[in-house]
Amino acid sequence: MGNNESQPITLLKPLLYPVALIIAGLLLPFVWLREDPHFWTNAGGYPLWLRDLVLDAYYPLLLVYGALLAFLSWLWLCWPARSVRLFCVEASVLAILWVVVALVVTMMLANNIANLIDGRPLHAH
Repeated sequence: MGNNESQPITLLKPLLYPVALIIAGLLLPFVWLREDPHFWTNAGGYPLWLRDLVLDAYYPLLLVYGALLAFLSWLWLCWPARSVRLFCVEASVLAILWVVVALVVTMMLANNIANLIDGRPLHAH
């Protein structure tokens, strides 16, 4: 366990949590749209720019989110907050962020299982 004053990386913690929450807020609707077959057709009524945004940004966002969440979890374990209250707040936020990962993975798996059951290839829309 390190000393918070000697670790400049811990100064980033207050900035990284809001960034992770913003990315989580983007990932949830993106995975919902991505796994909806109507989203990819003109019948869905979604604008083309939104389809392009989801197509181009989904996997980079997922990768950045996963790396950021792993980094925040590592920081939380290696350099815990000085106060119990802040430690619990960080633990709660991390728990919420990990639930988002579970939701995203569950939605992706459910769509792929449905595709296999219906005889379509994986990741078909």
